[in-house]
Amino acid sequence: MELDTKTRRLRAVAHLLEQAECTTAEIVQRLHLEPRKRRSVQRDLAELVAQGEIEITAEGRYRQRRRSGELNPVQALAVYSAARMLFHHAAEYNEHYLAALEKLAQDLPERARRVALQANEVYKARRGGRGSLVFEVAAQAWLDGRVLSCTYQSQRRATRVELEIYFIEVNARNREAYAIGVNRLREERQPYVYRLSRMRQPTLTAHTYDIPEDFHPLRFLSSAWGIMPGEPTRVELFFSPAVRERIAEEYFGALAEPTVTLSSGHTRVILQVGNWLELVPWVLGWGGDVEVIAPPDLRERVAGALRRGATLYPAAPAP
Repeated sequence: MELDTKTRRLRAVAHLLEQAECTTAEIVQRLHLEPRKRRSVQRDLAELVAQGEIEITAEGRYRQRRRSGELNPVQALAVYSAARMLFHHAAEYNEHYLAALEKLAQDLPERARRVALQANEVYKARRGGRGSLVFEVAAQAWLDGRVLSCTYQSQRRATRVELEIYFIEVNARNREAYAIGVNRLREERQPYVYRLSRMRQPTLTAHTYDIPEDFHPLRFLSSAWGIMPGEPTRVELFFSPAVRERIAEEYFGALAEPTVTLSSGHTRVILQVGNWLELVPWVLGWGGDVEVIAPPDLRERVAGALRRGATLYPAAPAP
């Protein structure tokens, strides 16, 4: 819609300031107005301030007039945490992500809002890229129930995928986004996990689909250590006394058995993991403070990685 009348422009300015704090220059830019409209926007802002709809911050930015008492401290911390997680997840700039970050910041108490706004300024400096476009197309495909077509570049080969997305999940361990759904080009109607960053040339097709009513995303991922489901495998780990307190702070999932601290000070942890390959980097992160007891394949994978690593750090010659 062209903002060719004062009424339309006023509405657009007021709507923008509901979502974000902006300077006059930013308003002109984000509404895609010609630079010569800057004076008109300044008059619009003065009118909205006089009407009590917006206010000016100490930094000279405009925003919707603050509402008080909407969030209690716990709610405010939850919203603030959501904004911080979104900031960390969004490695590339995307205007829709920015709008979401700004919206989350709007109703925060002053101290939390100040940090959130500073983070938003940092986010604006990030460069956009292909990953941002992929996320947009995937989100639209899922929410509109349309099939997404792309070339999927796995670690081994590139394949063509026509994906019915059942849901999108951000892996809590690596903050990468994944689409879980059915590839229409495969005979089996089995949901698989697809990493969004591996999708090439994503497009929306005219085909639509329905998500089965009996599909439950949390049950689908119930055995996953991160994002990869599968038949649960029993994993037994033996941690040294040096990390006992850190292990006590870990959450190992609903399928884990209660941890046991032995008289030696060691801690035994027994997990049920759908795909133990996801567990390898986490286990290696504990270095020599953990021993894999079972399964044998995981034990050998970790041992092999440690042996290869040891060759990179030969022992220093004795003095």
